[in-house]
Amino acid sequence: MGARTGRGRGDYNDRVLIRFVIHVVALLFVFYVVWGIRGGTLWAAVVMALILALVNTIIRPVLLILTLPVTLLTLGLFVIVLNALLFGLSFAVLNGIMNLHIALSFGQILIGYVIYAIASFVLTRLF
Repeated sequence: MGARTGRGRGDYNDRVLIRFVIHVVALLFVFYVVWGIRGGTLWAAVVMALILALVNTIIRPVLLILTLPVTLLTLGLFVIVLNALLFGLSFAVLNGIMNLHIALSFGQILIGYVIYAIASFVLTRLF
């Protein structure tokens, strides 16, 4: 057998870990700068990144199919609202798990999601 060419399994695992760290850093940015949450946020960002990954893997595809007519009527803009709602759901689950007692309005969730998406995009392009 010859040497393997191309990217191996280790490269894939490294990329997944780097993307996870990027999402944690983006969540930390949202926690500190946008929402002003202080104290224990590194652990909260790690837990929320895991919750967000689960929500995006399990719930998001079903909701995208169910809301397809509305998405088509709004020319795709409803996907931003749907993603913000899932972001808020993830934060609500985090709030319940970590007992944070923090209430955010939908506007704060929407702004937090948009900043999170932009920060994740920029950091992913950099690394």
